[in-house]
Amino acid sequence: QRVKADVKLRGDAYQAANGYTTHISPDQEYGYIAGLSYSKPEIALKAALTYRSEIEHTADAAESYPAVAGIPGFGPRSGDIDITTPESVNFDFQTGINPTTLATAKVRWVPWSDFAIVPSLYNQVSNLNPIYQPDGLSLVSYDEDQWQVELGLAKRLSQALAVSGNIGWDSGAGNPVTSLGPIEGYYSAGLGAKYNVTENWAVSAGGKYLWFGDAEGQIPNDDIVSDFQDNEGYIVGVKLSYQAL
Repeated sequence: QRVKADVKLRGDAYQAANGYTTHISPDQEYGYIAGLSYSKPEIALKAALTYRSEIEHTADAAESYPAVAGIPGFGPRSGDIDITTPESVNFDFQTGINPTTLATAKVRWVPWSDFAIVPSLYNQVSNLNPIYQPDGLSLVSYDEDQWQVELGLAKRLSQALAVSGNIGWDSGAGNPVTSLGPIEGYYSAGLGAKYNVTENWAVSAGGKYLWFGDAEGQIPNDDIVSDFQDNEGYIVGVKLSYQAL
């Protein structure tokens, strides 16, 4: 897993943090995946439970905080930052309904409530306010764990052509949300198709539409500074694949 970040807080909504900047240099670390799977080919049944470990990063962070730059010890600094990306548990399931129809289900859990990004200078400045002592404030954190559910159907219309559709739900990780990620989950609907051009070559295309959940944006001191409503997004993709028989 590779992480990096550039953060620039700008605008009066950020109060004393207006103008704060941090650059977190790229860092690559490794985790592990473990799981169990079961299959019953005669009814196209497959089930898998997979665990992905949390991954710990230590990267260099260069920070500047103009509002306190004149105070000794609070000038621009560079140093290590520890970031731990969360673990996750994933359940994938499919089964045949009849010889040409397949049902699928996916469930994912991520404990984002354990995640936080805490740059040294940003945290130290927040501790100047007795309200936030002794731990200070984090730059990014979440209140709740995230759940995702997706249900789908696939239908083979001929030996060469198959179509699929799915619907999904994402709980988000709490509301109010960080101003750096202003949505509270989403609902989604998708359609796709796969065409076998030859026995070996196939082309697939699909799209998914997402209705993002309305959310209030809050800065780390818990002040609500923004309101996000009626946002949406979409994803499209095309794949050319080859399979040796």
